[in-house]
Order: sequence, then structure tokens, then C-alpha cells
Amino acid sequence: MAQTRTSVKYDTESMEQVFRYVGENKDRFVENLAMLVRQPSVAAKHEGIEECAGIVHDMLSRTINADAKVLKLEGASPLVTAEIKSKSNPGKTVTLYNHYDVQPAEPLDLWDSPPWEPVIRDGKLYGRGAADDKAELVGRLALTESFLKTRDDVPCNFRFVFEGEEEIGSINLHKYKKEDPELFRGDGVVWEFGSVDARERPVVTLGVKGILYVELTSTNANRDAHSSLAAVVENPAWRLVHALDTLKQGERILIPGWYEDVRKFTPSELQLLREQESEEGELKKELGIKGFIGGMTGLELKKALAGKPTCTICGMISGYTGPGSKTVLPKEASAKIDFRLVPDQKPAKLEKLLRSHLNKKGYRDVLVTYSEGEPASRTSHQDPIAQAAIRAAQSVHEKKPVVQVSSAGTGPMFLFDAPCVAIGGGYPSSRAHSPNENARLDLFVKGMKWVAETIDRFALS
Repeated sequence: MAQTRTSVKYDTESMEQVFRYVGENKDRFVENLAMLVRQPSVAAKHEGIEECAGIVHDMLSRTINADAKVLKLEGASPLVTAEIKSKSNPGKTVTLYNHYDVQPAEPLDLWDSPPWEPVIRDGKLYGRGAADDKAELVGRLALTESFLKTRDDVPCNFRFVFEGEEEIGSINLHKYKKEDPELFRGDGVVWEFGSVDARERPVVTLGVKGILYVELTSTNANRDAHSSLAAVVENPAWRLVHALDTLKQGERILIPGWYEDVRKFTPSELQLLREQESEEGELKKELGIKGFIGGMTGLELKKALAGKPTCTICGMISGYTGPGSKTVLPKEASAKIDFRLVPDQKPAKLEKLLRSHLNKKGYRDVLVTYSEGEPASRTSHQDPIAQAAIRAAQSVHEKKPVVQVSSAGTGPMFLFDAPCVAIGGGYPSSRAHSPNENARLDLFVKGMKWVAETIDRFALS
């Protein structure tokens, strides 16, 4: 690889001034986070979305004096955008992508404190969205302010893209891209999440899996019937179960052509996976499980998480599920299915393969309802923004980072026409999507510093 300017000695003095400003203003930044958490913004219910977009817009204007815009398409949550132009380096642009929407707070009775009333306990700020993704969003604004206050400039152009539908699959983000493609261009992207691992090592994540999410529905009678009629009336729940059974054998997806476009790991990616220390013990402890599918361990487990297509039943419903017994033959059964995809697999193509497979197996009557689809995305660890993130992780955390080929999760990374890295201030026990979600405030600050130095190094490359 050709030598870049990030490989020469890095001037840390100016960066230390930025870090000092972050530390001196930590309490105010935490107050901004609490203010944002206090505002519900549940995408699944469209609860508080418009109001939260307004708060984010005001924060952009107030904290960094940005000419922020709230873009609105019919039927879509607002997209909040802004740009800060660099005086010293106007030829390079980094995009900071985050989302202001959150998951529903239910079940409410499992929270130790109300989800929309942020509280600080034991160095952590608790509240729905504290970790995913409001701490990261506020942190990006805070580090930008820190650059502007200490240098009167940013290392390169900063472009902010804050959406309100990430938690429901970013279902309209592609429409915003069609309206304004320039928002999704640039030289590099800092993604919305990032963390340390269970051993407090910073994790540089270089990609995400894709997804195809569908609902399968089997229907027979026009109403629930007495279960005694099961002797002569087909049960749609059993029919759905049999249809589902055709999708997998063991862990292999049986739909013809499913693996046709799967991209194999490159030799350098395989080497990264070998070097990545396993967290098998920590993960088993966190989930309360005894082992993994098929006894997977070591490299096999890491390859599965980063690059194995999956087929998961996320939920099923049919008939009576309340207390006690009710002898009923249900009229309908449905199941929500999540297929995780890897680079080069295309959701639209796979949806057609699924439909064709069910037809050939005799299940033309099973309805397939598309919910969402996103291709996978992956950045080379040799890309300048990846190298900047790796060097900054070592500098800020004073630990060798874990370089993760891909997250097992999904996000709309594919929409951005630039290499992406996922870095930030999260940690494994943040309980994102669960009751008692929280952000560790020491990592909230450290995450800001990591992102700031990454961008500073990237700007020099």
C-alpha cells in the first residue's frame, strides 16, 4: 500500500487542545444528551419524531452555528442535515451519519427508572435511546464544536446526515438520496455506532450485513373454528410450520440459488478474523447460553458472525395464546422472517427466489409480504479512513484495537458512496433495544475523542 500522510508522525498538540475542550465541557454535553433522551422519538409508532427532528435541528444551529435543514418527503420521517465547510481543507468531506429515532420503550415495568426521564447512576445515563443512537449523535456535535472553538476550523468538510427511521429499516432513506444524491457522496463516512468490547478494547467495524425481512402468512377458513374440526379442516398453523421447514436444513438455507452471489472473504479479511480475539466466553455469559450452533468456536464462529447468510424466525402468531386453554382451530398463522445477507447478495433477487421456492414446494397459497431489504456493505481495512480509525483507537484508548471485518447487524451503509467505519463510545452492556438502556459517560467522552482524532488523521491522508 502506498504511504499516506497518516503514516508520518502525527502532530498531537493541536488534538490535545480539542480533547481539553471536550473534558472542560463534558457536563454541558451530558445535559444536551439528557435533553435529547427526554424527547420520545419512536419510529415504529411515529411518536415524537417531528418534535425530535426539531430539537436536533436546533442543536445543530445552536451548538455549531450550522445552517441546518429539515428535509421532509411525504410519508417519511424528517431528514436533518447540515454542512460545515473547512477553511484549510475544502477538498475533502467526511459524512457523519446518525439517527435520532429509537426503539419502543416497552415493557415499561422492566425499567428501573422511566425511559423518558434520563437519570445518571453509577456513571451511566439511563433512558431510551441513550446508547442507540443519541449519545453518538450528541457526541458528533460536541466534537465539532470542540474543533471550531479551539481551531476556528474543522479538519475537512463535515456533512451531517441524521435520519429518523433507522430503527424501522431506513425505509425512506433511498428516497432522500434520489432527491439529493450529493448528501450521500464524500470521501469517508463515520457510521452511527461503535464501541469497546468486553475487554475494553476499541472495536473498528468495517461493514454491516444486509437484510431481507418478510412475513409469511397462511390462511384457510374465514374465522377461527372449533378444534374438533381439525379432523377434516386443514390447520393453517401446521401448514405454515411445514412451509417454514422447507427453508432450512440444519443451518443451511435450502432455497435454490441463495448462495450464488455470496462473496468470499479475501485473504486479508481472513487474516483479520484470525487475529481478532474471540469473545465466546463473554457472549455466552451475556446471553446465558451454554454454547453455539453446532458447537461452533474460534475462527468458524467469527466467520459466521461476519459473513454467513442466515434465516431466522423472529416471531410467530396464530390462534389463542392467552392463559388457560381454548380449543380453537385458527383461521390464520403468520411468521416474521429475517434473512441476514452478505456482500453481493441482492434482497430483490432473493425475495423472488423465496417466492419461487415456496411455489415449487406446493405453497403457492402462503402469502409473502415484503417488509424491508438492504444490501450488505464492507470497507477494506487498508482504506485511509479505516487506517485513521485504527491509529486513533490506539492513541485514544492506549490499546490495540480489534478490527472487525463486519458487524453481524444491519444498517443502510450501502446508500453512502464512500468507505465507512463504525466507531464510537458504546459498550456491550448498554442494553440497546432493551429496558434500562444506558450510555457510559466515560466512554461518551472517549468516543468523541476517538472520532475526532480519526477525522483529524483522515483529513491528512
